[in-house]
Amino acid sequence: MRSFHPFKQMSLKPSAHLPKRYNRRVSEQTRRLVGRRYKRRLECKKERIRRVFRRTQHAAKEWKSSAVRWAIITSAGGILCVLLLLLFSPLLHLREITVRRLNPRLDIEHVQQVLSPIFGRHLLFLPASEVKEMLSANMNDINTIEVEKEYPSKLIVTIGLHPLIARLEIVNPDAEAAPEAGTGTGVDFLTEEGVYVTTATQQEAEGLQTIRLVDWGVRPAPGEALVPPEILARLQETREALRLQFGHTIELQTIYLRAQEYHLLADGMSLWFDMRSSLEQHLQQYRIFLQSVPRSEVHQYVDLRLTDRIVYR
Repeated sequence: MRSFHPFKQMSLKPSAHLPKRYNRRVSEQTRRLVGRRYKRRLECKKERIRRVFRRTQHAAKEWKSSAVRWAIITSAGGILCVLLLLLFSPLLHLREITVRRLNPRLDIEHVQQVLSPIFGRHLLFLPASEVKEMLSANMNDINTIEVEKEYPSKLIVTIGLHPLIARLEIVNPDAEAAPEAGTGTGVDFLTEEGVYVTTATQQEAEGLQTIRLVDWGVRPAPGEALVPPEILARLQETREALRLQFGHTIELQTIYLRAQEYHLLADGMSLWFDMRSSLEQHLQQYRIFLQSVPRSEVHQYVDLRLTDRIVYR
């Protein structure tokens, strides 16, 4: 029995252009119709592309706004967490203080003892001015202070001291000829701010002049402000004036604290000055004295403290 197939597979010949004699002439109307249909298809295709682009652009904007919103929320949450950590975390409490000294005679243990009340304080709320005030109030010899914070819990303090200007010989007020031992070692010193110091390096002590201190009242303690800076400044000015204007060489300097006066031994003659009169008044009196009295008549001292007369011996 044969089977019937309504459609049979047949091999197709490859397509080819019709010969010109079979080509029909296309009318102008047909051309316009085909052109309009082609144009509509092109416009539809462009519209589909634009529609897809607009949808993609709109989705991108929504994604961007959502990403920005979540970024803001995340940043705000992170900042809040950091603030809470800074405010309440015990990690930022002061646990270590490092003292850097610019001068070997600085007592680091004393510095740490002075700063002991601030241990455990929140480092963020510890102002550098408070640390400087604590040190300045308890240590008279400090010249410069630098405070650095090293988070989370470390404080670095750099301290510089006033330079030394003289060796100090403390004399008993009741027996001026006999020195009173300050430390028992004979190596007491005085800073430019008048602070009494008992230790110094060999480099610091080299070449220092000696100042005798008399009439000091209460026995001084190391680290105390002993001599007012005004007296030291006047002493320096007087020494320079006597050297430059009169050619004197200063051999010894003596300060009387309670009397507010100082004596300078210059070329074997003691010149007495005080703080009540100006240095220029004293120097003018001394000029008048040298013009009136021969130097050979002065054997011990010239008292320039009186304003109306000059006493000498």
